[in-house]
Amino acid sequence: MTDTIIAGSDLDRLAANLEREARASVARSQSDHIERPKSWIVIDLEFIYDRLSHDAYMTCEGKGAEQAIRWPFHKVAATSWMKISFMPGQTSPEIEGPFVRTAEATDEKAIVSELFGVLAASPDAVVTTWGGEARDFAVLRRCATTHDLQLPSQLIDGSPNARERLDLCRVTCVQAPSVHLPEMAAAVSVPAKPSPSKTIGLLCESGDWGAVAEQVRADVLTTTILTVRHLAAHGQVQCQRGDTIIALAASAVLAAPDSDFVRRTFVPWARGQKAASGLRGAVYRAVPSPMAEA
Repeated sequence: MTDTIIAGSDLDRLAANLEREARASVARSQSDHIERPKSWIVIDLEFIYDRLSHDAYMTCEGKGAEQAIRWPFHKVAATSWMKISFMPGQTSPEIEGPFVRTAEATDEKAIVSELFGVLAASPDAVVTTWGGEARDFAVLRRCATTHDLQLPSQLIDGSPNARERLDLCRVTCVQAPSVHLPEMAAAVSVPAKPSPSKTIGLLCESGDWGAVAEQVRADVLTTTILTVRHLAAHGQVQCQRGDTIIALAASAVLAAPDSDFVRRTFVPWARGQKAASGLRGAVYRAVPSPMAEA
């Protein structure tokens, strides 16, 4: 049997390699504990039905056709997005948006392409929606294949629990029945949709793009407020709620100074939240008596 003999120089190289690996491991461990900015991009989509394609499907399938116009026939008619970034040591996030795009001046491909570009430019940002896993992301994946677009990294993992995405509806409800965004907003006293939810499709089909823009913008603002509350409650961020809400309102005014929802609903509510956050002890609010209108 021949014994393997390791020369002294080989031992020195082995020791040096082990030392380098140990230092790299320590450096990685320390790097993992360094606070870094954390970002979320809150998005909302509105749709218009592709009735012609659905009619063709109904004709081909006959009595066996699905009567409801389901998500493959939903074309993106509007989108809004807002980016919030929490920096180490800051009590309120850095904010971009809300931005709005509608089919008034462009088409589905251009709307989705721009949104994909926004997501691709911030690959570490978590894409956040209310109920997006149930429809929005499926439609966006259909758009990518239809229009020959490259999916951003956040949309590639098909798991509903993908770390790159946050569906507030799913993580809030868990095994409780799913609820709509205006339900949750009303329950927790956050302003929401300026138009009833079921009217948005009609607004898109009638070409009332001003109302559509108001709706999609409001949805993103509402979802962003719920996102901040969720992240703070789960210890993922630390912030001063009042300052954060005022910062969101200020950004909304800058992005949409002519928006009735922003100026008449969201900003007054934000100011009230800021005032309430600065008070100590119980805060009492007058509730109109049912007899007051009698």
